[in-house]
Amino acid sequence: MKIMIESQKNYELPAVKAIIDRIFAEFALINKLQECRTVLLKPNLLGAYAPSRAVTTHPVVIEAVIIKLQELGKEVWLGDSPGGSLPVSRVWQVTGIDELCSRYGVRLLNFNTAGISEHKLHGESYQLAESFFTADAVISLAKYKTHSLMNYTGCIKNLYGLVPGLKKSDYHSRYPTYNDFKRVITDIYEICCRRIVLHILDGIDGMEGEGPSAGIPRNYGILLASVSGAALDVQAAGMLGFKREQLAYLYECLNMEQIPEQEISVDTRWQKYVFPNVKIRKVNQIVKMIQHSPRFMQDIFRSIYKFYPDFNDNCRLCGVCKESCPVQAITMTEGAKTPVIDYAKCIKCMCCHELCPYQAVYIHKSFLARFLVK
Repeated sequence: MKIMIESQKNYELPAVKAIIDRIFAEFALINKLQECRTVLLKPNLLGAYAPSRAVTTHPVVIEAVIIKLQELGKEVWLGDSPGGSLPVSRVWQVTGIDELCSRYGVRLLNFNTAGISEHKLHGESYQLAESFFTADAVISLAKYKTHSLMNYTGCIKNLYGLVPGLKKSDYHSRYPTYNDFKRVITDIYEICCRRIVLHILDGIDGMEGEGPSAGIPRNYGILLASVSGAALDVQAAGMLGFKREQLAYLYECLNMEQIPEQEISVDTRWQKYVFPNVKIRKVNQIVKMIQHSPRFMQDIFRSIYKFYPDFNDNCRLCGVCKESCPVQAITMTEGAKTPVIDYAKCIKCMCCHELCPYQAVYIHKSFLARFLVK
């Protein structure tokens, strides 16, 4: 399985575009996309962070891919579901994605509100962005970072952005340890990986320390690409200094794709290369505490880590929330001052929050959740 690694120290568009051209040629993307009309780009847009923070996929990398696809006559879509509870429009603005998509006429999709499809695997049900499955092809544009829970985040973890809204935080509360949460990540990758024609990892500026958002930006000076996200992640994580036993979920995905580790092919220069002195040991103390606590303590954590949508006095009973709820968890009850939410049905996608024209939906958080869900 070929891994392509190109050196690039900055985000100069002509140089990045030249690398994207070589990547497309190396992996025969022109032929693979010949019958495709629409191509969805799935970057890492974790939150409202400026590109200089190295939290999100840099807009220049995205721009270079957009230009290439439009040269091939493709209709380009771009979508994600950022984490946390900030309005998605704010994330688009701060990351530079709103302006970029407007300039190139790219269809910008908020995965929280653009439709949700359900997928079942290994006894779990996953609500994922419908657009991912309706586009003719998908290119993943991940970010090269350390991660406080999963140690490393790249191509595989990027697909967690297909989970709508605060459902992501819900999975974290239900599966708070590494061993529990890796099941969610590997399941989503198994459901989605065959739709992705190419994975590109933005490691020009990446992150070390307490990623995925609280770490330190670091100029790694590379762009990586492969048709296998698992193979690419195994190579990229090793270059940060992680050991095999710290990356169990990557190797599970590699096995699922039936790719022998010895068949990962990379240029000789990078085969045993490890970036010096990468800060990979500093892990969020709350995560450490939860991960090493007895099971009954983890159960207590789940019981007090709560958040859910609710209504405030701005509600005008317009019914937009009811119409936008993908699981019909909201009803309008005669005589009630606000709609009623069936929390047994609610998947915390926050469509009601996103689409309410009166800002009448807020996120009710328990004491602990106020610290963990920003």
